[in-house]
Amino acid sequence: MDEARRIEQDLHLISPVRTGPTTRPALRMAPTASAQLASVLTQLADEQAGPLAAVRGLIEHTAHRFARQSEAVGTDTAHRLELLARRLLALQQDLHTTAAQTAQARIAAVPPSPPRSAHRSP
Repeated sequence: MDEARRIEQDLHLISPVRTGPTTRPALRMAPTASAQLASVLTQLADEQAGPLAAVRGLIEHTAHRFARQSEAVGTDTAHRLELLARRLLALQQDLHTTAAQTAQARIAAVPPSPPRSAHRSP
């Protein structure tokens, strides 16, 4: 057992054994489904690094390239791509709003912790 614990410690699979008084680690609450969904929505709505922002950027770039073409087909395609980019921006804004509302609803739904009693039993 000692050898197994030493190997686990050497490979940083477990924290080192403490010889002094131990303190209990703070309990972490598992995220609720609504908290996880709010996190996903926030990531999708991210204007800088979100996947929809990347897609929108590619669409806008392609629209600009089509707009440089002198053909009517290029101009029409550029216009349609710009409309798609605007719809994606609106979708990102809606996702951002929904994520914020979900986070607010989650905060409001968390009941306050009961007050601790200052009295101790003898």
